[in-house]
Amino acid sequence: MTVAAAPGPRWLGDAGQVALAGALALVLLPVGWTSVVDGEVSTAWEIALLVALVALHAAVATARRWPLPSYAVGALAELVLVAAPDLSGPTAEAAGSAYGPVLLPSSLCFFVLLYAVSAQDRRPWPGIVLGIGLVGCLLTVVRLSGFDGTGLQGWTWWLMVATATVAATVAAWALGRFRATRAAWIDQLADRAAAEERQRIAREMHDVVAHSLAVVVSHAEAGRMVVGQQPERASGILDTIATTGREALTEMRGLLGVLGGESSTEPQPGLADIGDLVERTRAAGLTVRLEADELGQVAPAVGLTAYRVVQEALTNVTRHAGSGAVATVSVTRTARHLTIEVSDDGVGIQRPPGRGLRGMRERVTAVGGTLEAGPSDEGWRVRAMMPL
Repeated sequence: MTVAAAPGPRWLGDAGQVALAGALALVLLPVGWTSVVDGEVSTAWEIALLVALVALHAAVATARRWPLPSYAVGALAELVLVAAPDLSGPTAEAAGSAYGPVLLPSSLCFFVLLYAVSAQDRRPWPGIVLGIGLVGCLLTVVRLSGFDGTGLQGWTWWLMVATATVAATVAAWALGRFRATRAAWIDQLADRAAAEERQRIAREMHDVVAHSLAVVVSHAEAGRMVVGQQPERASGILDTIATTGREALTEMRGLLGVLGGESSTEPQPGLADIGDLVERTRAAGLTVRLEADELGQVAPAVGLTAYRVVQEALTNVTRHAGSGAVATVSVTRTARHLTIEVSDDGVGIQRPPGRGLRGMRERVTAVGGTLEAGPSDEGWRVRAMMPL
């Protein structure tokens, strides 16, 4: 699992991480630095502890860009704090007892590093760093078992240290996994939206191109047969081909304009345009009967879906029903539903479900309707019912 990049320039996120590291260093580091310098430990341990403290804060600054190496540096620094001898001096007197350096405030940086790996790295690293953190909790509890500055005795002190360290470790890890899961979920939503948009574009292009090409091809074939015998019909056939091509280009320009981020000024076809669609199909040579109530106005999505269903169904009749077939387009409205039915009395060829039928079903389902398509007593029938 990976995490999507945060919005905005990457340098902005890096700057925010550096600012967090600076704030933590400003608040936590002076106390730890003073405690080590005044802690009355050997020079070697003093140098080691100061380097460990600086390394912890530096690792926070790089945790966003390099989470796993930063965590490794922080874990080694924490190990130094656990292994170092107790600090004495003024801070120990104020605490009431000498104490292990792991109690220095800069140790809190470890939880920031654990969160960074849990939120950003792939499996299995989040699980591995959690395991390392829990082992560190055990070492910390053992290391602090002799501290008596709090006045708590026996199992009470052990329980408090164990609960605090384990809870903080698990909380930091869980917050990181929540962020990673949320980012992955957002990525999946974006991928799904992109896939749905690709399907919508494919349906639109199929509906526009398939219908227009079917009309053009049928006219071209008819023209080839009649031009020698009835040359006066050639002009009408060519006009129909040209008109169909222009209409297809207009719809394609509108679709491509939307894809390019432009607002299309061409209105989308709707329920009121079904009559014109039937007339064009008749002009292409297919006998079509239209049985419709007053078409009127419906929601744009429903109107476009109804138009595309009729368009695709008539295209299929032209392709598959055979010569001499008669198609019937029926449009019925009630108070709650719009029913579109396209049937033919063609040769009854079994038509396997292709892109066009899938596209019709997806369109109708998207507006809350249902679609049935299959052979009828006379030929083939497509029936769509959509809520108004």
